Amino acid sequence: MSAASPRVAVIGAGGIGRVHLNAYQQAGADLVAVADLDAAAAEAAAASYDITGFDNAGTMLDQIRPDLVSICTPPARHAELAIEALTAGVAVLCEKPMACTVAECAAIEAAAYESGSLLSVGFCHRFQPEIEAMRAAIRSGRIGTVLTYRNVFEGPLDGVEARWFSQTELSGGGVLMDTCVHSVDLFRFLIGEIDQVRAITATTASDRGPALAVEDSAQLTLRSTTGVLGAIEASWRVAPGEATVTVCGSQGRLQLDYSTLTLTQTDPDGNGSALEVITGDRFVRQARHVLECVAEGRQPQVTGADGARAIAVLSDAYASATDSVISKEK
Repeated sequence: MSAASPRVAVIGAGGIGRVHLNAYQQAGADLVAVADLDAAAAEAAAASYDITGFDNAGTMLDQIRPDLVSICTPPARHAELAIEALTAGVAVLCEKPMACTVAECAAIEAAAYESGSLLSVGFCHRFQPEIEAMRAAIRSGRIGTVLTYRNVFEGPLDGVEARWFSQTELSGGGVLMDTCVHSVDLFRFLIGEIDQVRAITATTASDRGPALAVEDSAQLTLRSTTGVLGAIEASWRVAPGEATVTVCGSQGRLQLDYSTLTLTQTDPDGNGSALEVITGDRFVRQARHVLECVAEGRQPQVTGADGARAIAVLSDAYASATDSVISKEK
């Protein structure tokens, strides 16, 4: 393997697979292959990047032997594909969620441990420069003692009822698995380990679509081991939506608005000012980081343990939400 340019393949030629292919290209990776069960999709992606397309991931691994593979399929296939790649000695960047169950996450971690292969999970928000700046500001004490966290990731995902996101057998769940998995990891990254979690969920028929077999909206409350309280809200159905991360302390507030990529600090008197941050594409920065870790033989910032912990927290959240309204007609 070239220390400067690991050979990279992507499994999954859908939307997020294309994002990974583009990110690796921008990060200077040596892209070699893409695989997808849909042969036409694989060939189309392969043609776009002048690489080899496969309709079988196992065949691709055997013939190409990449140094690193991104797994960008629906979550139900993550465990199977990650274990196959890791066992073959290939480093893995697995898109979120790492897997659908705690047991599957443990199996993936075991495969990584036994093979000694690098394992990372696609928590791309950790690589958003404004999130990194927020974390640094929190740790430097700029807002005093941290007391609360609020994260909203919601907006219309029209047509979700016809996509795999709403099919439990492929997705493992609804908006909790798709969106809140990021939010849970952000809480751990910015605040610390989670001690308690509770959730309420719902799916509601509206002019945006029918009620689903999975939750289309959810709210979580969390508490960290140090007593910081968190609130997370997510939905595929609301419009226009919101994407914000807010952390409040005894001496001020930090808020990132993803719509403008503006990080604002507000003092105790309510005076706000934007912090200067040199922004960048989080997927490209994630790709560059993982490539460097593969080339240098070091552990990535996001580990399999981080991916597994997020699923464990969501498992507890689902258990607490069993009495929620999960289907309501308009």
